[in-house]
Amino acid sequence: MQALDMMKIERNNKKSGVLTILLLLLIVLFIGSVSLSHAEEKVSKSVSIRTIVIDPGHGGYDTGGQGPGGSIEKELTLNFAQIIAKELKPQYTVVLTRNGDYQVNLMRRASVANHHRADLFISIHVGGGSRYQRDAWSVFYYKKTDSSEGGMRPEIIFRESVEDLQLNWDQIQLRHQKESRALAGCMKTQLVGHPDIREVTVAGMALRVLEGLDMPAIVIETGYLTNPKTEKQLNDVSFLTDVAKRIKKGIDIYLTR
Repeated sequence: MQALDMMKIERNNKKSGVLTILLLLLIVLFIGSVSLSHAEEKVSKSVSIRTIVIDPGHGGYDTGGQGPGGSIEKELTLNFAQIIAKELKPQYTVVLTRNGDYQVNLMRRASVANHHRADLFISIHVGGGSRYQRDAWSVFYYKKTDSSEGGMRPEIIFRESVEDLQLNWDQIQLRHQKESRALAGCMKTQLVGHPDIREVTVAGMALRVLEGLDMPAIVIETGYLTNPKTEKQLNDVSFLTDVAKRIKKGIDIYLTR
């Protein structure tokens, strides 16, 4: 009887040991699965491709400015945007707010960027004015300003429909002001080093093209189209390609800082 009881106890101990081993194996497998999941998540994040929206200013009936040699702003901005897009691919997913000569209102431009959940928005424009000697590039980020302080520059206030003028999305972009300013700074650092760009300024302004964007956003104003030298540069593919590489470097630095 005692021998039988001892056999039962031994059998139970073996079963208990087997169950313990199985339980430990399940725990190890579970922990390994969780660790692998976290590792995969980190890898996924590290290789994820960022989305950049490039916005060629004007288009269609909205021709923008015109240079002394006949160059039209809407054509220059589209050409430059396409060159920038080529430099950014395939490292980034690039979306253009327009791919041809047609008009896109401001709400649509913001909607495109927000719909694609873009990481950055860069709008391309060319300055203008009566002073043909002006030779400077500008980078703008959104900053709410008082109208009495000379809030907006006339060449980048875009007049759309009455309904569009009543929209007020500026509160969305304001929360990205710090990051937009940092992006503008990265751009200036790269552009100012170009031998054919005399000056680059950074400023915060209440530009309507930046309203409604839910990501860091800037406007790059590529000099003054009224300046014959600038007009010539903006028709030079070699010059534009070199500048596009610098814009990409500015993006790289901003996203990896």
